[in-house]
Amino acid sequence: MPKKKGKSTSKILIVIILIAVVSIAIVGWHDGLIGTTPMGSINDFTVESGTAVTVKGEITLIVLTVVTIADSTGGVAFEWADASSLTLHTLVVVRGVVFSPHILTDVSSVAQVWIFA
Repeated sequence: MPKKKGKSTSKILIVIILIAVVSIAIVGWHDGLIGTTPMGSINDFTVESGTAVTVKGEITLIVLTVVTIADSTGGVAFEWADASSLTLHTLVVVRGVVFSPHILTDVSSVAQVWIFA
């Protein structure tokens, strides 16, 4: 009996679709499409000090190890030891802790946006 190619092809198609969905979800999470906090919420006291946040914005200033980023709702500053590796006007996703309005502390990552600007 000859093998049926229909079932094998449909299984391969399902695997490809699953890989695509998982890949898009991972890139979306990395690029700050999921779970980011608007900087305006930090700056207007909606987010309390000590809260861990993820923010997405454009690098607007780099002075030694101090970096500022902004989005359409506001801006924040934070210290990043490897600030020299960053570039002005690059979109980044930053994970840190709210210290006060406009300031993040304990920043654990600064990652350039891959795809979703």
